[in-house]
Amino acid sequence: MRTHRFGTAAFAILLVFLLAVCAMADGAKAIAVVTVVQGKTEVNRGQGWTKLNFGEVLDDGHMVRTGADGFVSMVFTDDKTQIKIRPNTEITVTATRNDDYSLSKRVNMEVGELFANVAQQKGAMEVATPTAVASVKGTQFWVIVEPDGTTLQITLEGLVSLLNIQTGQESEIGPGFMGTVDPDGNMETGGADQGSVPEVNDEGSTDYIEIELQDENGQRKTLIIQYQQTD
Repeated sequence: MRTHRFGTAAFAILLVFLLAVCAMADGAKAIAVVTVVQGKTEVNRGQGWTKLNFGEVLDDGHMVRTGADGFVSMVFTDDKTQIKIRPNTEITVTATRNDDYSLSKRVNMEVGELFANVAQQKGAMEVATPTAVASVKGTQFWVIVEPDGTTLQITLEGLVSLLNIQTGQESEIGPGFMGTVDPDGNMETGGADQGSVPEVNDEGSTDYIEIELQDENGQRKTLIIQYQQTD
């Protein structure tokens, strides 16, 4: 096994390389790659829950959940849209590939807290909860789903269109504003309280990347890259 050592800038280049590899992997079905894993994190590919590892590839319909100390960061392979999920969160990532190879992305979120950074958007991006759907264009925003299904959406940059599933009401949430939708269909919008914006710690990634690929003949191979981040 060959060991590679990378500085911070070189790690960014490595990430671009990984996205290119993942875009070609498994018949171009790979839609995202996991870039940070902390604490208890699991993935379900339709055959039960197993441990989620740093560098794993996610395909359409894969589910990810975090425990009380869990944290996951991932990027989509078409435009490097970044998703971060905090403890006690469960999501399903879905996407369809367009003719220009961009992805129409949708994250179904049952409960928890999710941050999205959509910097160079190519395909559509939505976050769907039990009570609302947030559609975005080039933005940073939070979606929080409480145990009773109430959705809180906070926009940091750009613009988010928040749809009330029950009533069909739709509001545009700009920077510094938030919207809430409860299970009874009540929707409110207003200024975001700074105290309501969660903080994310994305440190703690491991020092290796292990990616499972499948060629056109259905044979699976594992690519392992070891590295060490330096200042």
